Amino acid sequence: MDLNLVVRVEKDAEQTGVEEINGDWWHVTGPHHFPGPENPKFHCISYAWGLGKAAPGSLFNCTIEISDQTRPALEAAIRAASAISIEDDGPGANAFWIDAICIPQADGQERLKTLQSMGFIYSVSSSTIVILQEYTWSVIEAVGESWRPMTFEEMEIMEEDGWASRVWTYQELVNSDNTYFTAINTAAKGQFVSAERLLNCIGMSLSRWRKANGFKESHALLTFPNLSHLCDSLFDWKVAGMLNRSILGVLSNMTSRNFDPVYPKNRILACMGSISQEVNWGPSSATLEDIVEKLMSMCEAKGDYSFIYTSDTRDDKTGKRWRPDPSGPKPENPDSTSTAPANLSPIINWQMDTHLQQAGHITEHGLQLDQMVHLIPAKIITADTQVFVRRFLYGLDDGNNDGVYHTHQWQGKTLIEVMVIFMRSIGYTGCDEPQVCETGIFFPQVRLDNLESIEMYASASIEWRFGRPGLARWKEGGNTNYCSGVLVGTINPALAASLLLD
Repeated sequence: MDLNLVVRVEKDAEQTGVEEINGDWWHVTGPHHFPGPENPKFHCISYAWGLGKAAPGSLFNCTIEISDQTRPALEAAIRAASAISIEDDGPGANAFWIDAICIPQADGQERLKTLQSMGFIYSVSSSTIVILQEYTWSVIEAVGESWRPMTFEEMEIMEEDGWASRVWTYQELVNSDNTYFTAINTAAKGQFVSAERLLNCIGMSLSRWRKANGFKESHALLTFPNLSHLCDSLFDWKVAGMLNRSILGVLSNMTSRNFDPVYPKNRILACMGSISQEVNWGPSSATLEDIVEKLMSMCEAKGDYSFIYTSDTRDDKTGKRWRPDPSGPKPENPDSTSTAPANLSPIINWQMDTHLQQAGHITEHGLQLDQMVHLIPAKIITADTQVFVRRFLYGLDDGNNDGVYHTHQWQGKTLIEVMVIFMRSIGYTGCDEPQVCETGIFFPQVRLDNLESIEMYASASIEWRFGRPGLARWKEGGNTNYCSGVLVGTINPALAASLLLD
C-alpha cells in the first residue's frame, strides 16, 4: 500500500510546497510503501471537517478545496505527538497522515484505492490522534487529574463537539492500537489524554447523571446522542478485536451517525474499514452496488451473516432470496433527498456487543445458519411476555429505574402500541402489527398476515436487552421469501439449531 505522509524536513529555498508549522518545516512526501521496514513511523489524525472551507493552495499546494479545520488539526496533532513521545514514550512527531492532504486529490484509481484501505492505514500507524474542539478541551481540563464525573453543563459542552457524529471516525478509532485525544487550541503547548481515561470519564458521567435524576436510558440517549455514540465507540475500541467485530454492530453504530447522502459510498466504505484491513480491493469504477456486494462478501468469508438482519429488500436470484439486494431499494420518488441510509440499514439501531456475530456457512443446498430458534405462533400474548415487555418499558415494580419510560408517559396505550413507539424511535421501519409467539412478540419488516406457510426464527447468538434479531419466511407465487424482524421477548437457548435458507 502506497501512502503519502506529512514529514518534518530541513528548509530548502528551492523546494516548493513546504509549510512552516509550529516553528518547523513540513513537506508532503511519498509514496511510501507499507508495510516496509524503511518507512517512518507515523501518526494518523482524526478530526471533524465541519462546514468551513479553505481554498485550493492554502496548505501544501493542495489542488482542491479542503476543510478549514485541516491546518489547525495538523498543528494540534504535532504538538500532542511531541508531548506523547515524552510522557508515553511514543514514536515522536516526525510524520503524519491526514486525509485532506495525504489522500490523492485527483479523482481516479489511486484516490479510491486509498478510500478502500482506510482500515489498513489506521492499523499500521503508530497511533491515532483525535482532534476535538477547544471548548471541549476546556471541560477535560476542568475535570482535572482526578477525572471526576462531569456536570450536566460540562456534558452539554462536550455534546456539541461533532467528532463522534461522523461516519468515518468510528473506523478511524477502532482500527488503532493506540489512541489519544487532544484539541484545536490557541495555547502553543502539547496536551493529550488517553482513550481509555476518556472512556471511563464519559461512561461514569452519563451513568451518574442518569441515576441521580431518575432518568431512563432513552432519556440519556436523546439528551446526549454524541456522548453516547462516543462512549459506545470507545468501548468497541477497547473490547472488540478486528477479526470478531460483528457487521450488525458496526452498521448499528454507523447508522446513527451523520453522512452525506450525496456520497452514499462513504458510509459503506467506513463500515468496510471497521471490519477489515484489506488493501484496495476494487476497481476505480466501483459503484455503490459493487461496494455493498463486496462488504457482504467480506462478511461471508469471515462466517458472519449478521448483515441479514437489515431492513433491505431481498435479492430475487434463486438460492439468494434470503440475502439483502446489493442494488438497494427502488425509491418511490426518484427525486427524493432523504438522508436515511438506503443500503444495509439495520433492522433497529440499538447498542449490542459488537463481537456477537451470526455464524453460518454456504452449502450446496443453501445458507446454513447456526444457533437459530424456531418461534411457535400463539393466539394471545402470554402473561410471561407481558411481564417481560412491561419490565423493559417501565422498569421493575419495586421502583428500579432501569426501564425506558416512566409509567405515566403513555397512559391509555397498550404494551404493543408503546413498544411500536419505542421501536420507531430506534429506527424500525417495519410492520406495526406484530406476530404473537409463545415466548414473545415478533415484529417483521413486512406484513405477514394472509401469507402462506409463515415461519419465524430468532437468533440465539445475538441479543439486545429486550430481545433478538430474527427472520421470517413464507411461500408466495411458488417462491420462498424472507424478511428480517425483531423478537421482543425470550428464547430457550437449548432449542437452538441450524436453519437452512434456500
